[in-house]
Amino acid sequence: MESVAVKPSEILRRANPAHLHRLRHTCSHVMAMAVQKLFPDAKVTIGPSTENGFYYDFDRQEPFTPSDLKSITKEMRRIIKTNLPVVRQELPREVIRQEIEKLNEPYKLELLDAIPEGQSISRYFLGDPNQEPQPWWDLCAGPHLESTGQIDPDAFALESLAGAYWRGNEKNAMLQRIYGTAWETPEQLQSYHQMLEEAKRRDHRKIGKDLHLFSIQEEAGGGLVFWHPRGQQCGT
Repeated sequence: MESVAVKPSEILRRANPAHLHRLRHTCSHVMAMAVQKLFPDAKVTIGPSTENGFYYDFDRQEPFTPSDLKSITKEMRRIIKTNLPVVRQELPREVIRQEIEKLNEPYKLELLDAIPEGQSISRYFLGDPNQEPQPWWDLCAGPHLESTGQIDPDAFALESLAGAYWRGNEKNAMLQRIYGTAWETPEQLQSYHQMLEEAKRRDHRKIGKDLHLFSIQEEAGGGLVFWHPRGQQCGT
């Protein structure tokens, strides 16, 4: 009996959304730890999970490069394979403030000040908080996995770099955002990349150009469409 190929979309539907959220949030912390290990001058800001992955924003004078992403990926895999425990700790506001000031992390101080009075304040360690020197940690409400070893080292990928203003305000500092994706299994990661490639092939902008329906001439202005006779006929 011939085996039936499973569609990439079906493979992705098998993923557990709640588990993916914890996994991706943990992966963002692993990435931030790797970045600060390799680039100690980088200041951390926020690193949430997203619909298909995660990102983290950094303040660093020198721009990250594609080569840097490869180095960060390698360091992330080392952290994952070390199987560090992910430990939550609640602290009084003034104690955590002193801890952040020791690290010289101004963006974390802003985030701390934005937490309403009376709300619990927590941080997550990647490693045993009782060891010396103190392991990497992030001001965060969670949730996370129990250890970095629960991330499959072959089921994540760093995808792109972008600029992002701190808190989305153009009057604030321009940060560097690293985007990544993470899944439960390498099979899911492969299926996700297959779907991205298929979406590119089906992009109406590419298809329209290939069929000579329209063209875009950058000299005339970015995004300005020039319709060809075929395109005008199709629109009538």
